[in-house]
Amino acid sequence: MKETPKIKVGFLVSYDWPLLRYSLPLVYNGADEIYLALDRKRLTWAGKPFAFDEDVFGDLLKSIDFDGKVHLYEDDFFVPGLTPIECDGRERNLLAKAMGEGGWHVQIDADEYFLNFDDFCSFLRKQDLHQKEVNYSVLLINLFKKLPDGYLYITGGSPELAPVATNKPCYHYARRNGYFNKIAPFFVLHDTWARPEEELWQKITNWGHRDDFDAVSYFNFWKELNSTNYHTVRDFHPLEPSVWHRLEFIEASTIEELFERFSAMPFPLGTWQLRLKNNRNIARIKHLWHKVRNLWNS
Repeated sequence: MKETPKIKVGFLVSYDWPLLRYSLPLVYNGADEIYLALDRKRLTWAGKPFAFDEDVFGDLLKSIDFDGKVHLYEDDFFVPGLTPIECDGRERNLLAKAMGEGGWHVQIDADEYFLNFDDFCSFLRKQDLHQKEVNYSVLLINLFKKLPDGYLYITGGSPELAPVATNKPCYHYARRNGYFNKIAPFFVLHDTWARPEEELWQKITNWGHRDDFDAVSYFNFWKELNSTNYHTVRDFHPLEPSVWHRLEFIEASTIEELFERFSAMPFPLGTWQLRLKNNRNIARIKHLWHKVRNLWNS
């Protein structure tokens, strides 16, 4: 009888640990094992201490972990001399090692809400675990700002895909590596910017891309957004502007209502589009064509 591969989920946990109260329950039932990576000194990748309430954290885990699936992995994830993004990749590789070999490795962050995760687990278990190294990527929807009656989220431009699952965990730049990326028709909501001002400032001055853009200028731009001017914004990703093309508003009075609304949305790529994009041979031909065209134009 064919063995069913395990689904192992690893969370990177830092100053946004309170968001586990939303993100952890979404994956709890589907996962076989869950690991929380937390800096033992409660330092960010920039070496700054963050507020952490041990009692509240412990009570949060007790309220969710009824089946004993959650393992706390504490280590020194800040290393002097490394940039935040280098610390990011290092922590992901250490977490993968702590999760152990075998099974599908899924890595997400505490501020990422994986919708319909049980269905994603069913999808993964149908894939060949022993195929050549591969990532399965999902559509990442970035929540940009919480307004009184809903959320602004990022849409348009090239779909932002996040490689969340792999059969051979190895991370070079955040979650990225040199593997072929297949697209799975699922959404992850990234609660990346929809924070109170103080929390957002802490995030953008400590995250992996802290040194890659003008944080002060971008923070001021974010503060000025409201329900009357958001539709004027175009191409505003802090690193690759065209990736975030425009903002849309979705009405939701609670985070749970937000999950329900996005869970019901159709995936933007159809079955045939996914088959074409997920075909390794077609991807090789396209890659070769781009190389030839670049040589021709050089």
